Amino acid sequence: MSLFLAVLAAINALFATTYHRMFNLGSAYWNVAISTALTVVFLILSAFLVVAPGTNQVKTVFGTVDPKPLEAGVHLVNPLADFVEYDLRQQTTTLEDVTLQTQDRLSSTVDISVTLSAKAPTTPAMYVDSGTLPQAMDKHVTPALRSIIREVGRTVPEAQQLVNADVQARVQDEIENKLNEYLSDKGFVVHAVMLRDIELPQEVKQAVIQAVQRKEQIEREKAQLKIVEQQAQQQVVQAQAAEQAAIATANAVRTKADAEAYRILTEAKATADGNKEIAKSLTNELVNYTEATKWNGVLPSTALTGTMPILNVK
Repeated sequence: MSLFLAVLAAINALFATTYHRMFNLGSAYWNVAISTALTVVFLILSAFLVVAPGTNQVKTVFGTVDPKPLEAGVHLVNPLADFVEYDLRQQTTTLEDVTLQTQDRLSSTVDISVTLSAKAPTTPAMYVDSGTLPQAMDKHVTPALRSIIREVGRTVPEAQQLVNADVQARVQDEIENKLNEYLSDKGFVVHAVMLRDIELPQEVKQAVIQAVQRKEQIEREKAQLKIVEQQAQQQVVQAQAAEQAAIATANAVRTKADAEAYRILTEAKATADGNKEIAKSLTNELVNYTEATKWNGVLPSTALTGTMPILNVK
């Protein structure tokens, strides 16, 4: 307001002097009239205030704060009032190299980003309690964030667990919830908390590297063992296949031998049966007849009798 009055007085003096020189006005009456007219014009122009989107403004008149902030838009205001603008849009503040000590008393460093915004209805109270928005953030957000980080860090058993995604998510959620709880009546809403660039103690980093190397070695050994098992299974399958093939070959040979034996037995039996039938049909008469049919008419002689044997044909 004081700045406005000073500017107004300077402009009035400038215009009054200019008009006095231009129109050679010597009467004090005209000087007062011109100054008054210019004052009225500037008062009318200054009675309108445009509040930008995403912001509101807190009005103060002679040290008294209006509890109702001015929202975005055009407002008719008291030209003697002062206004403080508050950005209501989400903004991110980052703390770098914040110490986070875990239960094992090892200290890690992290960068932590907090996305938050001011609550529109509470900006007059924020102005009374803490001042402008940057002043309120310096007064409430930064100290609370450092304190809550120390508190939540003590819930993590070991520093090396901070590299675990699930542990990081839990720590972020706890910090966000506790920060929201603290800043709620201070006029802020916390939208997100993000941990970045976690730097573990040197001894922990070395242990983590060794653990990762051991895990990779175990995975390689598991892969090699799996290959050996697969090869062994293939050999078992091949042996089983060879065994089945040998069994099949033996069965085929046995079947062939059985068939050959059956053929021989069948032929032998048939021959034997034929011989039996032939034997049954042989009689003395048939034998003598067969011998007679084979005689060529020559009578054999003997050295002793000289007589010819008599063939008994009946």
